[in-house]
Amino acid sequence: MNEFSPRQKAARVKLLVLDIDGVLTDGRVVYDDSGREIKFFDIKDGHGLKLLQRAGYAIVLLSGRKSAANRARAQELGITALIEDAKVKLPVLEKIMAQLKLQPEEVAYMGDDLIDLPPMRACGLAMAPADAWDPVKQAAHWIASRPGGQGAVREACEFLLKSSGKWDEVTARYF
Repeated sequence: MNEFSPRQKAARVKLLVLDIDGVLTDGRVVYDDSGREIKFFDIKDGHGLKLLQRAGYAIVLLSGRKSAANRARAQELGITALIEDAKVKLPVLEKIMAQLKLQPEEVAYMGDDLIDLPPMRACGLAMAPADAWDPVKQAAHWIASRPGGQGAVREACEFLLKSSGKWDEVTARYF
């Protein structure tokens, strides 16, 4: 059997699906005195996602929880595909792939915990932040050197763009 390298898998990706808590955030949820939820998102991760959008990638945020902070961050990034309260993520991922007419090898999924294992196994490129739960890291084809909410998504975006040969095009304005 001919197994492709993570870079070869990344070159085929058209859609990036991201878990939120523990991937786009550091996994902490803080409540203020009024009971409002506070999460921490990394601005560099957001810029990486904007670069992916500029290169024509589709992005879906898929969370097991509902959160006003998730909705605010998705809106700020111009990501309209936000699916919340997905307690079982694989059927949701399969529906997304069918709607977009994508094959599994055209999809990358980044997750950090056990709920993410089924969709990670169903896509072409499974990705994880450095601080993902051990079984998740074992299932991943590619693991960021940075933890969730602290640059892991930016690293993943750059990996996808460089693997597909689109990095120079989308970053030309900066160099």
